[in-house]
Amino acid sequence: MKLAIWLGVLLLALGLWLNTPDPFWSYVFHLRVPLLSGLLLMGLPLLAVTWLRAMLRNLFVLRGKWQMAFVIISAVMAGTSVVLVATIIVRNAPARFAVPVWTTLPEVWQYILAIGLALPVCITAIVLSKERMDISSDTYPEREKPRGRSRWTGVALGIALSVALLMAARWMRLWLVENAPLQSLLLQAVTRFTKQHTQGYIDPQTGELASGHLTALAYFGIGLAVYGFIGWRFQPQPRSHRSEAPALLYVMFLVAGATVLLGGMTFFFDAYRILPLFLFLGVSASSYALFNVNHFFKMKPLEKPLPEALADFTTVLNRRLQHQTGEKVLVLVCASGGGIQAAGWTVEVLTGLQRLLGPSFTQAIGLISSVSGGSVGTMYFLDRFDPQQGCPDLQDLDAIFDSATGDSLDAVGWGLTYPDLWRLIGLPFLAPRLCDRGTAVEVDWTGELQHQAATLNTWRDQVLRGEIPIPVFNATLVEDGRRFLISPMTFVVSLQQSDQRVTDFNTLYGNRDIHVTTAARLSATFPYISPICRSSIDFAGRNYHIADGGYFDNSGVFTVVEWLNQWLASFSPPPIQRIVLLQINAFPRSAADFQTKTRSDQGGWGMALLGPLLALFRVRDSTQTARNEAAIKLLVQRWQKQGVDIQHVPISFPSFQQVQHMKKEFDPSLQRPYFFDAHGKYDPPLSWKLTNAEKQAIKYAWEMIAADPQSEVQTLCRLWSDWGMGASDKKQQ
Repeated sequence: MKLAIWLGVLLLALGLWLNTPDPFWSYVFHLRVPLLSGLLLMGLPLLAVTWLRAMLRNLFVLRGKWQMAFVIISAVMAGTSVVLVATIIVRNAPARFAVPVWTTLPEVWQYILAIGLALPVCITAIVLSKERMDISSDTYPEREKPRGRSRWTGVALGIALSVALLMAARWMRLWLVENAPLQSLLLQAVTRFTKQHTQGYIDPQTGELASGHLTALAYFGIGLAVYGFIGWRFQPQPRSHRSEAPALLYVMFLVAGATVLLGGMTFFFDAYRILPLFLFLGVSASSYALFNVNHFFKMKPLEKPLPEALADFTTVLNRRLQHQTGEKVLVLVCASGGGIQAAGWTVEVLTGLQRLLGPSFTQAIGLISSVSGGSVGTMYFLDRFDPQQGCPDLQDLDAIFDSATGDSLDAVGWGLTYPDLWRLIGLPFLAPRLCDRGTAVEVDWTGELQHQAATLNTWRDQVLRGEIPIPVFNATLVEDGRRFLISPMTFVVSLQQSDQRVTDFNTLYGNRDIHVTTAARLSATFPYISPICRSSIDFAGRNYHIADGGYFDNSGVFTVVEWLNQWLASFSPPPIQRIVLLQINAFPRSAADFQTKTRSDQGGWGMALLGPLLALFRVRDSTQTARNEAAIKLLVQRWQKQGVDIQHVPISFPSFQQVQHMKKEFDPSLQRPYFFDAHGKYDPPLSWKLTNAEKQAIKYAWEMIAADPQSEVQTLCRLWSDWGMGASDKKQQ
């Protein structure tokens, strides 16, 4: 049967090839750029709700009427660019490429086609933005609840402004037609640039620009003005809840710009049998080499030398635990990566445990080893610490979650569409040295901080006074693959290791300082979302590029186990006998939650293409998990013999089976929980954006496992009670 289908497909393809006129394929070749762009506009929404849901779905979730209006405008502009470039090629291909004349659409139908190309993007955005923009949505935080039906107001605004822009382009074209001196200059420029080969550009009968070129010039002028205004008006700023242009608008800008640029290049260079893509890549690569283009993170010198006590963990931890009486308990936290969902889960667990066990639990945290999204959550958690209490105030716990789950995808879109795009197209001199999509995210994160001037050095002072736990943001040095520990403390000396396996910020960079958002961003350098970068200060032989810490260990466990072994071994007897190793996993523990029912049966072309990359990621996850579990088991066994009671408490995001078991206790709308697909596969969003329903799902997940008598949370509660911890908290609560 399969052979018959395969033969049928081959015969159908052969029949189409033999019975389709040659000019058709010539036009398909010359129209390849607008055809591909049109398919992208039509297919992007489909991908966002099906195969690439985790990566693209939240791109279409907008949060205000102006964001909706901007998306509609930009989608119409992208559709118009596709139709405009296609029309120019079809009308002028006979003169430039000596192909038969092909019928073109009337102008009114061109507008209809452009709108048709924009509709899938617009409709998908309208549908997916319902829960974020409608006032009736129960998942909207009260302080952010929109006034009125902003979704349809945004649609009306988008339609009105789109018509206005199209009319403006039409008026500009008429002005260009009537401006004889400017047309004369354009004709001279075209003649000069084409080396007298003006076929397809200048009509030989009228001596004027060929059909469509003035329209393209007018459209380009209007589009450039809109591009400039959006870039100026919505550049990232460190302000909370500021107005932002949506990331989807920037995607539409890129589609429109690529269509016009590459479409124009193909129309020109196809006559010379030159592939524009190779030419573009050559120009881009040459500009990167000529201008030494790189991505940097900002670093500044310290006014005072580093204190000598930065490797004295015993003194620091004693100050941290000085409020405890009797047998002391040290809590060590490992916060896993996983994007913005991991940031939200990290702070939800930590703030939830403080609510459940009291301030004494947070005050017992001596060190937090975090990776990627967990580092972002850790940053916002530590930012709200009260120096007097040694923990966040109860009234700040909700604010921590709001900050950690705030949207950053729009800032990424701005950085990608402006400074990073300028670098890519051969204009790197237009982009400031310390401005890219990574620094744009940092600025956006800074707006959600309570202490916006916080740096690694200011945290160092707080750590030394015992006011906050020791933060460790795990990263990776690209050039040699070493683990890179970004922390106020010095770990290499304490670990008694050479620089062959691990190094830290103080050892590598000495008396230098970075902002805390920079530290979190370096640990959370998710591939392609944030650029891999190096220090803005030149260090001979040490200009390392820094990548996400998840390449070596996505849980932060390895750093804690290695450090704890070395620290405890330096004493006899050990300085502390009760340790809680809290492992916060933003993903279910069961491997079955990562598989679909049909995943093991998939193969063929998709597996041949993506199999090596998929194997790399899957082996990384499974190998790290097995290695860490073995390391923790050996750690517990080793120090149990020395009288140290190490309790390993892994708190993972609930599995699909757990959610299904207790779904009746929560919102009925979560019949198929967020973060899981139809087959029960764990599939969280991989962008720096969460919908309100997804934020609420994180809270539901915590409430569910906290209420489950068999969960690790309740195990920790019983342990905390048995150890007599938190007795002083009851009066406060």
